[in-house]
Amino acid sequence: MEARQETVEIPEALKVVFARLEEEFGGRLLGSSFFRGELTFTVPVEDYIAVLKYCRDTPDLAFERLDSLLGNHYPGRKEAPMEVVVHLTSVSKNTRLRLKVMLAEGQSLPTATGVWPSADWDERETWEMYGIQFDGHPNLIRLLTTEDFEGFPLRKDFPLQGTVGGRIRTDLKGKI
Repeated sequence: MEARQETVEIPEALKVVFARLEEEFGGRLLGSSFFRGELTFTVPVEDYIAVLKYCRDTPDLAFERLDSLLGNHYPGRKEAPMEVVVHLTSVSKNTRLRLKVMLAEGQSLPTATGVWPSADWDERETWEMYGIQFDGHPNLIRLLTTEDFEGFPLRKDFPLQGTVGGRIRTDLKGKI
Protein backbone atom coordinates (compact mmCIF):
# COMPACT_ATOMS: atom_id res chain seq x y z
CA MET A 1 0.00 0.00 0.00
CA GLU A 2 1.37 3.40 -0.95
CA ALA A 3 1.76 6.20 1.58
CA ARG A 4 -0.80 8.95 1.10
CA GLN A 5 0.63 12.29 0.08
CA GLU A 6 -1.25 15.33 1.25
CA THR A 7 -0.70 18.93 0.33
CA VAL A 8 -0.91 21.02 3.46
CA GLU A 9 -1.45 24.73 3.28
CA ILE A 10 0.54 26.48 5.99
CA PRO A 11 -1.05 29.79 7.07
CA GLU A 12 0.98 32.91 6.27
CA ALA A 13 1.28 33.89 9.94
CA LEU A 14 2.93 30.52 10.75
CA LYS A 15 5.28 30.91 7.79
CA VAL A 16 6.45 34.16 9.41
CA VAL A 17 6.95 32.39 12.76
CA PHE A 18 8.93 29.62 11.06
CA ALA A 19 11.09 32.08 9.09
CA ARG A 20 11.87 34.29 12.13
CA LEU A 21 12.84 31.39 14.38
CA GLU A 22 14.97 29.79 11.64
CA GLU A 23 16.62 33.15 10.95
CA GLU A 24 17.41 33.83 14.62
CA PHE A 25 18.31 30.34 15.87
CA GLY A 26 18.96 28.42 12.63
CA GLY A 27 21.07 25.31 13.06
CA ARG A 28 20.76 25.40 16.85
CA LEU A 29 17.11 24.27 16.63
CA LEU A 30 16.88 20.49 16.83
CA GLY A 31 13.86 20.07 14.57
CA SER A 32 10.50 21.36 13.45
CA SER A 33 7.20 19.93 12.26
CA PHE A 34 3.80 21.07 11.08
CA PHE A 35 0.93 18.74 11.93
CA ARG A 36 -2.81 19.41 12.04
CA GLY A 37 -2.32 23.15 11.85
CA GLU A 38 0.25 23.28 14.67
CA LEU A 39 3.87 24.38 14.25
CA THR A 40 6.34 22.69 16.62
CA PHE A 41 10.02 23.38 17.22
CA THR A 42 12.38 21.23 19.27
CA VAL A 43 14.70 23.53 21.18
CA PRO A 44 17.99 22.72 22.94
CA VAL A 45 18.11 23.28 26.70
CA GLU A 46 20.72 26.04 26.38
CA ASP A 47 18.49 28.11 24.05
CA TYR A 48 15.19 27.48 25.85
CA ILE A 49 14.85 30.85 27.63
CA ALA A 50 16.28 32.79 24.66
CA VAL A 51 13.66 31.24 22.35
CA LEU A 52 10.84 32.01 24.82
CA LYS A 53 11.95 35.66 25.13
CA TYR A 54 12.37 35.97 21.37
CA CYS A 55 8.85 34.61 20.79
CA ARG A 56 7.40 37.04 23.32
CA ASP A 57 9.41 40.16 22.38
CA THR A 58 9.62 40.01 18.57
CA PRO A 59 6.82 42.17 17.10
CA ASP A 60 6.36 39.87 14.07
CA LEU A 61 5.67 36.97 16.45
CA ALA A 62 4.05 38.62 19.49
CA PHE A 63 3.39 35.48 21.52
CA GLU A 64 1.78 37.26 24.46
CA ARG A 65 0.48 34.22 26.28
CA LEU A 66 1.86 31.00 27.70
CA ASP A 67 -1.11 28.65 27.43
CA SER A 68 0.48 25.66 29.10
CA LEU A 69 3.72 24.05 30.11
CA LEU A 70 3.74 20.32 30.73
CA GLY A 71 5.94 17.27 30.97
CA ASN A 72 6.14 13.97 29.13
CA HIS A 73 7.97 10.74 29.86
CA TYR A 74 9.23 8.48 27.08
CA PRO A 75 11.14 5.64 28.80
CA GLY A 76 11.99 4.06 25.44
CA ARG A 77 13.99 7.14 24.49
CA LYS A 78 17.13 6.23 26.48
CA GLU A 79 19.20 9.37 25.78
CA ALA A 80 16.47 11.87 26.66
CA PRO A 81 13.40 10.23 28.23
CA MET A 82 11.98 13.46 29.69
CA GLU A 83 10.36 16.27 27.74
CA VAL A 84 8.93 19.68 28.52
CA VAL A 85 6.31 21.03 26.12
CA VAL A 86 5.33 24.71 26.00
CA HIS A 87 2.25 26.00 24.16
CA LEU A 88 2.34 29.69 23.22
CA THR A 89 -0.44 31.82 21.75
CA SER A 90 -0.34 35.11 19.91
CA VAL A 91 -3.78 36.60 20.30
CA SER A 92 -2.91 39.59 18.11
CA LYS A 93 -1.58 37.40 15.27
CA ASN A 94 -4.01 34.51 15.84
CA THR A 95 -1.22 31.92 15.91
CA ARG A 96 -0.13 29.09 18.19
CA LEU A 97 3.31 27.60 18.63
CA ARG A 98 4.52 24.49 20.43
CA LEU A 99 8.08 24.26 21.75
CA LYS A 100 9.59 21.00 22.98
CA VAL A 101 12.74 20.48 25.04
CA MET A 102 14.14 16.97 25.45
CA LEU A 103 15.98 16.22 28.70
CA ALA A 104 18.16 13.42 29.98
CA GLU A 105 17.17 11.76 33.24
CA GLY A 106 18.05 14.18 36.06
CA GLN A 107 18.77 17.09 33.70
CA SER A 108 17.19 20.38 34.74
CA LEU A 109 15.72 23.26 32.78
CA PRO A 110 15.82 26.97 33.66
CA THR A 111 12.53 28.34 34.94
CA ALA A 112 10.31 30.27 32.54
CA THR A 113 8.74 32.29 35.36
CA GLY A 114 10.98 35.26 34.50
CA VAL A 115 9.48 35.34 31.00
CA TRP A 116 5.91 34.40 31.91
CA PRO A 117 5.01 34.45 35.62
CA SER A 118 2.08 32.15 34.78
CA ALA A 119 4.61 29.32 34.27
CA ASP A 120 4.85 29.04 38.08
CA TRP A 121 2.12 26.47 38.72
CA ASP A 122 2.72 24.57 35.48
CA GLU A 123 6.37 24.10 36.40
CA ARG A 124 5.46 23.07 39.93
CA GLU A 125 3.05 20.46 38.62
CA THR A 126 5.57 19.20 36.05
CA TRP A 127 8.21 18.86 38.77
CA GLU A 128 5.81 17.09 41.11
CA MET A 129 4.38 14.67 38.55
CA TYR A 130 7.51 13.95 36.44
CA GLY A 131 10.48 14.99 38.60
CA ILE A 132 11.76 17.59 36.11
CA GLN A 133 13.73 20.26 38.01
CA PHE A 134 13.36 23.94 37.08
CA ASP A 135 16.45 25.90 38.08
CA GLY A 136 15.71 29.28 39.65
CA HIS A 137 12.03 28.59 40.25
CA PRO A 138 10.81 30.89 43.05
CA ASN A 139 8.66 28.33 44.89
CA LEU A 140 9.12 24.75 43.72
CA ILE A 141 6.87 23.02 46.26
CA ARG A 142 4.22 20.32 45.94
CA LEU A 143 0.71 21.20 44.78
CA LEU A 144 -1.24 17.94 44.73
CA THR A 145 0.57 15.40 46.87
CA THR A 146 1.75 15.41 50.47
CA GLU A 147 5.33 16.08 51.52
CA ASP A 148 5.98 12.39 52.20
CA PHE A 149 4.79 11.24 48.76
CA GLU A 150 7.43 9.18 46.93
CA GLY A 151 7.80 8.94 43.19
CA PHE A 152 6.40 10.79 40.21
CA PRO A 153 2.83 9.68 39.44
CA LEU A 154 2.69 10.58 35.73
CA ARG A 155 5.84 8.76 34.72
CA LYS A 156 5.21 5.61 32.77
CA ASP A 157 7.27 3.57 35.25
CA PHE A 158 5.16 4.62 38.27
CA PRO A 159 3.64 1.49 39.88
CA LEU A 160 -0.05 0.99 39.23
CA GLN A 161 -0.71 -0.99 42.42
CA GLY A 162 0.35 -0.71 46.02
CA THR A 163 1.34 2.28 48.06
CA VAL A 164 4.35 4.33 47.15
CA GLY A 165 4.11 6.64 50.14
CA GLY A 166 2.00 9.60 51.01
CA ARG A 167 -1.46 10.36 49.79
CA ILE A 168 -3.19 12.86 47.56
CA ARG A 169 -3.89 16.20 49.20
CA THR A 170 -7.46 17.22 49.83
CA ASP A 171 -7.05 20.12 52.26
CA LEU A 172 -5.12 22.80 50.34
CA LYS A 173 -6.24 25.78 52.43
CA GLY A 174 -3.20 27.80 53.50
CA LYS A 175 -0.73 25.45 51.80
CA ILE A 176 -0.50 26.99 48.34
